[in-house]
Formats: sequence, structure tokens, C-alpha cells
Amino acid sequence: MALWLELAQGVILPLKKKEFRYFFLAQSLSLLGRWVQTTAQRWLLYDLTGSTTYLGLLGALGSFPILLFSLPAGVLTDHLSKKKILVSAQLIGAFMAMLLALLTFAGLVRPWHILTLAFGLGIAVSLEFPVRNAFIYEIVGKQDLISALSLHSLAFNLSRFLGPALAGWLMGSLGFGFCFLFNALSYLPVAGIIPFIELKENQKQKSGNLLLSLKEGLIYALRHTRIRGILLLIVGVSVGLFPYAILLPALVREAYQGGGREFTFLMSANGLGALAGALFAGTLGRYISHRKLIYLAASSLTLLILGLSFSRNLYLAAGLLLAAGFFMVNIIMNANAYVQSLCEDEMRGRVLGLFSWCFLGLFPLGSLFWGFLAQRLGTPVTLRISTILAGLVILILGLRGLKNA
Repeated sequence: MALWLELAQGVILPLKKKEFRYFFLAQSLSLLGRWVQTTAQRWLLYDLTGSTTYLGLLGALGSFPILLFSLPAGVLTDHLSKKKILVSAQLIGAFMAMLLALLTFAGLVRPWHILTLAFGLGIAVSLEFPVRNAFIYEIVGKQDLISALSLHSLAFNLSRFLGPALAGWLMGSLGFGFCFLFNALSYLPVAGIIPFIELKENQKQKSGNLLLSLKEGLIYALRHTRIRGILLLIVGVSVGLFPYAILLPALVREAYQGGGREFTFLMSANGLGALAGALFAGTLGRYISHRKLIYLAASSLTLLILGLSFSRNLYLAAGLLLAAGFFMVNIIMNANAYVQSLCEDEMRGRVLGLFSWCFLGLFPLGSLFWGFLAQRLGTPVTLRISTILAGLVILILGLRGLKNA
């Protein structure tokens, strides 16, 4: 009974706020659409090319806009209307997904179309990530921020579980085009609801030099020892560990001689683990130190991906990916909450922009490099190399964190 009460307090309570409830429901549908497209475009690209280099390029181009624009987006979050930025991001995403759907329906889709439109979707994500987190803060306030972030993370990871399964059904029954059409339509409820949300804290829009504001945010984060340490750990995890998801289609064929069904099965297992991780983070995880949980989860994820690189059994791989999803979401969820708890309100947008840059912006560099290496050494060997290097980074940062604690 106590666990159910904990679930209600840590996850369900933010839904009592009308504005957050509407935003959450619309955002949940959009997240589901995004994961349907992510799964479908990875498999379609690999089906067209048979190349892990192209998979790495897809991950790179999808995240490269975040490398370019997430820091400026964080500055804009502290200066401009969050509503207008969020609506613009939704409309950009809807346009890119609809264009890919039309090309696919017409039988004209080529690898360069997928890569180009993935870059366009990346622009939408780069605008959305720091603004959305600051937007949630303004809706619910500081007291309920952790619970609201837990609930949003739960929706994200439920989409990670359901999205690949839905994509697998759509790909097998209706075709790739319907996956992209579903994503395009899923953006519209969010764009329609945002203008009607009354913010709890309507901050005045700031004026001033945007480059100076960006510099102030960078100096603030780098001088703050604990924020800097967490951001460096996120860099190591994003570049060295997270590319396993991009290389998964190649691993399915190389290690398990599988196809689309096996790929979506493993993706769904990973998403189910992430869903469990989000539930844990929003309930029992709240009683564990953020720093300890972040380093424990990062160390565990390293061992799991290393084990995946040696596995030749599909069901063992599913179990490893299930656990990997659990620890992956606890890294990001706790790092997000911890960084926000440390930063001042006037720096929130810029710090979140930097967090987005470390988490998602540097991901393309790892994806591109590891995809290129996998084409030459094979996916399992590449995963071992990336995991060992990431593990060394995590170990060094963990030891430094204990020394400075």
C-alpha cells in the first residue's frame, strides 16, 4: 500500500494542475509519434543502404542541430516567450515528418531525404528541450518540479516502449509512410494547446546582448563545481554509451541474423526498462542522493552495454537492454533534476541549454565516429571499445566526485 501511495505522490500529483495536465497529455502523444518515426526511419535507412555508416550519419545529423542551436536556445529561453518558441518547434517538426511521409507514399524516398529531414527534426528538438523544461518549471513551480519531471520522463519512456511496437505494426501492416504521417499529426495537439496555457509565473521578457548572456551562462556552469562534474559525466555517457541505440539495427543482423521484428523487439525491451526506470526515479529514487544514483546508474550501464557486445542470444540481449533502459533514464532524469536544483532561476534556461548540448548535442559526434568504426571492425567490437572508454571517463569523474564531496 505504501508503494501505491508513493506512486500517487511522486507521479500522479502534478496532474491535478489543469495546465500541466493538458500539456502532459498532448506532449505524450507527440512523444509517441516521435518514437514511431525514430524506429521507422532507422530501419528504412538501413533497409535502403545496409550501411552502419549511414546509421551513424543519421544519428549525427539528427542531433547535430542540437550541437549548433541548444546553447542559443537556452539564452532565448531566458529572454523570449516560451510559448512562441515551443509552438514554432512543434510546427517545424510536423512539417518535416509530413514531408518524409509524402516522399515515402510516393515511392520517391532516398537516403539523403531521410538524412536531410532528420536534420530538420533536430532543429525542432534543439529549440524544444531547454524551453520545455523551463516551461514545466513555470507551470508547476519549484515545489512540484521533481514530480512533474518524473511524470514527463514516464511518458517519454512509455513512448520508448510503445513507439517501437507501434512502429513495427505500422511498418508490417501499412508501410513506412504511415509511421511518418502519425508523427506529423502528433505534433498538432501540442501546438494547439500551448497558447491557452496560463503560466503560474509570468516572467518579464529580458533584453540585452544575447552573446553576453550566453557567455555568462557558460562561465556560471563551468565555475560551479558540481554542475560542471555532472555535465562532464553526461558528455562521457552521451558520446560513449548512448550510440548503442543507433548501432542496434546492425547488431541485430550481425549477432542475431534478425530483421525488423527482432529489432523492434529489442527496442521495446529497452523502452520497457526505461519505463520502469522512470517509475523508480519518481518514487523510491527520490530518497536516494541524486549524485550517488547518477554515478551508480552510469557504472551499471557501462557493464550492461559491455555485456551486450558479447551476447549472441536474442533473449539475453533483450534482458540486458531492459536493464540498460532502466539505468539510462535514471542517469538523465537525476542529472536533469540535480542540475536544476543547483542553478539559480535567472540562469535556468542557459544551464538547461548547456545540459541539452552535453546530452544531445555531442551525441552526433559519437554516433558518426562509432558508426564509421563499426563498418570496419564490426558492431560488437566497436561497442566494446566505446564502452571501455566511457567507463574510464565515468571512473575518473566518480573518483574526483568522492574526493570533492
